[in-house]
Amino acid sequence: MQQVVKTLDQTRIPYFVKGESPTLLIHAGTHGDDRGVIDSVRLAVEKYEDRLPDFVYVPEVSPAVKTRRKRNDRGWVNLNRGFSDDSPIKEAEIVKDCASFDLCVAFHEDIGLNAKFYMYDGGVGFSLEEKDSWMKFREGLEVLGVGLLSGADDQDGSTPNYTFNEDYHYHYWNVSVGSHEGGSFDAWASRNRVIQKALIPEVPGHLSQESKNKIVDLFFRYFLLKA
Repeated sequence: MQQVVKTLDQTRIPYFVKGESPTLLIHAGTHGDDRGVIDSVRLAVEKYEDRLPDFVYVPEVSPAVKTRRKRNDRGWVNLNRGFSDDSPIKEAEIVKDCASFDLCVAFHEDIGLNAKFYMYDGGVGFSLEEKDSWMKFREGLEVLGVGLLSGADDQDGSTPNYTFNEDYHYHYWNVSVGSHEGGSFDAWASRNRVIQKALIPEVPGHLSQESKNKIVDLFFRYFLLKA
């Protein structure tokens, strides 16, 4: 795994590359209030590096957001709602320059006081819902005592408002620029053929760091490691 650093204006954005033809894109740190999973993802990448397919790993998609520790960046833009082909957000350039990937995994946190785990599954390709790996992953969450969301994700109007069946929602992104999803990285990347498929796990933000680490580790083991 090789570290690469891009400097955009005065912002340094480090990311890591494994292999010459990466097929997996791993994101963390899109929002300042997602900071609890940044270390969880780093630990999993370091632990499983040799067992992962070739990848690009961006530990902090928007370092400015993390510094502010708020959902919006220093320009008061929600990076995962304001992402567009002409985005003025400098941090976005690091992912705009990426090649094509089979899969993007973007780890987020739901900071609600009673948040439960849930995951968006979008883009082209198969649904995970009926696969053994998904069933085993859910069983692992239950062993950890992590609740699974059933119902709508939109508690405060800040999320896309999808309905989840026991923590899972599969859909094709509505990738038109004017749509709500069209401002997300996943929609932009799908529209521009940067990615084929996206998984967006939402880890409950109120959990301990140890629990977050275990959830992310479990996710890597069941979904990302090479067969």
